[in-house]
Amino acid sequence: MITRRTKIQLVIFALITMIGVSFVGARYARLDRLVFDKSYAVTAHFTESGGIFTGAEVAYRGVTVGQVSDMRLTDRGVDVVLNIEKKYEDIPRRTKAVVANRSAVGEQYVDLQPETKQQPYLGDGSEIPNAMTRTPIETTKLLTDLDTTVNSVNKKSLTTVVDELGAAFKGTGPDLGRIVDTSDSFIRAANDNFDITTALLEDSNTVLSTQIDKTSAIKSFSRDLALFSTTVANSDADLRTVIENGSATANQLRSFLEENKVDLGQLINNLVTTGEVTGRHLDGTEMILVVYPYVVAGGYTVVAKDSSTGLYDAHFGLILQQDPKVCKAGYTTRQRDPNSDRGDLPMNEDARCTEPASQSNARGAQNTPRRAGPSYRAPVVGSYDRGTGKLKYTDRNPSGDVTYTGGAAALMGEQSWKWLLMQPLAGQE
Repeated sequence: MITRRTKIQLVIFALITMIGVSFVGARYARLDRLVFDKSYAVTAHFTESGGIFTGAEVAYRGVTVGQVSDMRLTDRGVDVVLNIEKKYEDIPRRTKAVVANRSAVGEQYVDLQPETKQQPYLGDGSEIPNAMTRTPIETTKLLTDLDTTVNSVNKKSLTTVVDELGAAFKGTGPDLGRIVDTSDSFIRAANDNFDITTALLEDSNTVLSTQIDKTSAIKSFSRDLALFSTTVANSDADLRTVIENGSATANQLRSFLEENKVDLGQLINNLVTTGEVTGRHLDGTEMILVVYPYVVAGGYTVVAKDSSTGLYDAHFGLILQQDPKVCKAGYTTRQRDPNSDRGDLPMNEDARCTEPASQSNARGAQNTPRRAGPSYRAPVVGSYDRGTGKLKYTDRNPSGDVTYTGGAAALMGEQSWKWLLMQPLAGQE
């Protein structure tokens, strides 16, 4: 007779069995979908099955997201229905469906490989076109191609290659071991600097974009480099001569420097002083270099070619009158008697023009025109364009801005000497 305790134990065992069977059925046999379905169906159009089967897993980024629920044969291939759990709703539509193998002898599964992270996403009733599906190579074709490849290898040549490889790697075990160990260290170092490497690859886009922007400059550089290389190649004989005679020339140069090292030192020392003077007067030096060609060009007008005779005639002018008159007062205060005064007389430092400027061409510092206040600036005669190398004169008449009643040193300062060159050109265009 079954006791009450035994009955209770049997009931508990039956309940545990039912719970276990229900869990196994829901977990592995998917019996829970008979009651309520938490998935959406996506149809993938394959050219062939590729070994896939009903019940195979569907993976997305290495995570199982569903299984193959059905397979239908069509005129264009095989339609594989993928049941994907609804909690995985962010799978993009631009996704490849690839039949892959778990291992060399493992079962097949469908691997979803997205090509973008953007919407739209797969949903119930979505389709993956044939162009976005892939299947592994057939085992028969793989074995056939492998057999063809193996049979195409010449056995005698293969034996020679194996023998040579054996001779090449003979005794290199320690070296190969060090290479492997070093490679392992290199991989660890690369892994430790993964973020830096990633940043380098991302920043390389900026560098490459810069190179693209400089395409014309790079092409120009390449063209000029090719021209330079061609010139060097064409001058090969001359370059060889220079190299062959360079030793003798170097010896002569060394002898020259040794013999004249003292004089050269003094020359260089003096050039330093000259350079300092030139550096302080760069504006004036530039003025001379700019204006002097115009002066030389104007000098040719003195000797002009006569169009009628074809001869060159010199043209000179002579001024026979002096207006204003030359100042004489103030220079005759001390007379010298040639009969009695035969010695050296001291210089008359008080000699100067004592006539007013209105009566004669008065000279002397006392008649020099003064500046019109501290804001005075010397008149601009012309400007020089560095880009075109042209000298452009002002439209106004510079002679109206400068008067010579006694000199221009105080009026124009250290630059007064420039007027000697610029005044004859002031009226030209």
